Amino acid sequence: MAKKVDATNGKLVKLIFIYTIPLILSTILQNLFNIADKAVLGNMAGSNAVASIGATSSISGLIINGAVGLSTGTSIILARYVGQKDDAKIKKTIDTSLITALLFGTVLGIAGVALAPAFLDITNCPPECYDGALVYMRIYLAGTPATLLYNYGSAILRTLGDTQKPLAYITVSGVVNVVLNVILCFILPQKVMAVAIATVVSKIVSVVLVLRRLSRFEGNVRLSIPKMRFDSGTFSQILRFGIPASISNLMYPIANLQIVTAINSFGVDAVAGCSGAESVHSIVGAFASGFAVATTTFIGQNIGANKPERVRKSFWYMLGFNVLISGSLGFFLYFTGRFWLGVIIGASAKEAIEFGLKRMFFVTFFVFISAGNQTLSHALQAFGYPMFTSISNIMFTLVFRTFWMQILYPKAPTFSNLMFCFTVSWTLNLILYSVFFAIIYIRYTKKGICKKI
Repeated sequence: MAKKVDATNGKLVKLIFIYTIPLILSTILQNLFNIADKAVLGNMAGSNAVASIGATSSISGLIINGAVGLSTGTSIILARYVGQKDDAKIKKTIDTSLITALLFGTVLGIAGVALAPAFLDITNCPPECYDGALVYMRIYLAGTPATLLYNYGSAILRTLGDTQKPLAYITVSGVVNVVLNVILCFILPQKVMAVAIATVVSKIVSVVLVLRRLSRFEGNVRLSIPKMRFDSGTFSQILRFGIPASISNLMYPIANLQIVTAINSFGVDAVAGCSGAESVHSIVGAFASGFAVATTTFIGQNIGANKPERVRKSFWYMLGFNVLISGSLGFFLYFTGRFWLGVIIGASAKEAIEFGLKRMFFVTFFVFISAGNQTLSHALQAFGYPMFTSISNIMFTLVFRTFWMQILYPKAPTFSNLMFCFTVSWTLNLILYSVFFAIIYIRYTKKGICKKI
């Protein structure tokens, strides 16, 4: 495979950046194109249209994140097989993962379209943006099969060591998205519908490109769609490691439903401001997630290759780079936040910008905590213990945020108190992640004990 990074051999720091930079750029481009959606709406249709998209984010995440989390199971077992150079098991994992993505995507897409009004009602979507949110959500969720196929396919490519092709694919699909945004917004009277259609079409383009890449691999791991076979044993392994990751992924949107409802209660300016702040935060989030995903690949492949020293170095490099780079960028984006928010939601939306800045203080400014969490979480998954991440997230994402929203927030129902919940829950998660990882890391370095696939 051309341009494939082998995490088990070579200079580690150089390999980390060769692997991670395209991954970060891919996520940044994807987020920039999402920002373009909001920028087009903010400047052509106003803050209500931006709020229509923002009002759907947590609900859509709840529906999709669980299934996407299963792709973590694919990454965990595939990384070990790559390290072991077992082509037969690699092939089974690729085929079974893609079939799983298609089946789950179809079921979730149908359910999401049907239940969209109920979800918007649950979160008390503001009346001013309800109709737009419903249109956007139904079109977006109709594209769930494409969303999952892309996520699973790109996870496979990354784990096989190819992060450069996904960067090219995101660029192509993103350009398609932006061009269609502009064209359809001029053609269609409903601007939110135009942006939603453009988003789904761009996802379909990215899926076609990813599957095309997988079908052009050399050797036994090459994807042949007519010859794809579902392997129940591999599926069981994916579920074994993927379900805990799915639970972790679901904790955020489930816990945040209460927060979204509270944000909605502050009105359309708060929704638009938070939506803009989330877009700005997504840039620094690309760095945090990029190093985290690389953690799974580098630790997993070296565990499979039985190279404990490279496992140790991979972890510490990833943790250090992630906290330092993500934290520095988070500080910069917060202190220049007013400018970025003005670009996304319109400089005239003064109240929305103020809400966005408050969110950025509690979330973007403290993103280094989240960066540490993500690295530790992916390290735990690479060692074969995703259940520990689930336990921590249940305790400090779901239970703690519920406690905050039900007990602490009503005593001081301010927007700042609402946002502070994120910072505190991240900090508590980091503490428990550190404890879990220390136990596993000591067992591995001193006794060579690691969970088998």
